[in-house]
Amino acid sequence: MVMIARREESSAPKRRRSRKYSAEPLVPIPDSDESLGPAMRALTLKQRRFVMELRFGPAGYGSEIRAARAAGYGTPTSSDLSMRFLTHQALHSPRVQAALREVGGKIIRAEAFVSIRNVSKIASDLDHRDCLKANLALMDRGGFSVETHYTITVEHKTDYTQQALEELATFRRLGVERVRLEEIFGRDGLYHLEQQLDAAEPKLIEGECVEAAAG
Repeated sequence: MVMIARREESSAPKRRRSRKYSAEPLVPIPDSDESLGPAMRALTLKQRRFVMELRFGPAGYGSEIRAARAAGYGTPTSSDLSMRFLTHQALHSPRVQAALREVGGKIIRAEAFVSIRNVSKIASDLDHRDCLKANLALMDRGGFSVETHYTITVEHKTDYTQQALEELATFRRLGVERVRLEEIFGRDGLYHLEQQLDAAEPKLIEGECVEAAAG
């Protein structure tokens, strides 16, 4: 009896998740192409409806499929699986993507005025912690750029070690006594300078010259 009940339960139709939005078109298409950008004008009428439904229709689960149905993709009896496939094809079309960027750019530019008003309110509120930043931002965008001056100090460093080596070499040629050199450079300093100077001078290789007898 238990097995029969399970078979009857499994044969019952599965519940399908209903669509969240109605597939009725929500956006009228402009009669004139002059109000549309070049990317929108390059679309077919169905693609254009799809973009407009995405732009002005509801957002959330099922919104893309709703926009595709409202634009005329599929048939009234098309399954959800078939509509997901058609929606994916329409949404990833290069021309549709270009039109979505075009429409999205217009939205951003239009909403920018709202942001400007918000920044203006902050700039007028002297007690707001970002009041100075808002004023500087408005001045910069208005063409009144705030110039920042930087002072750059350039230091010309002298290689004192090389200068001391040259002086020591000159003193050697003049025959200055070592006691005097120690007073000038210091005992330790003179020792290190002499080490570097002697290492830099070419060494003579000593040897005997033997005259070869003529054969």
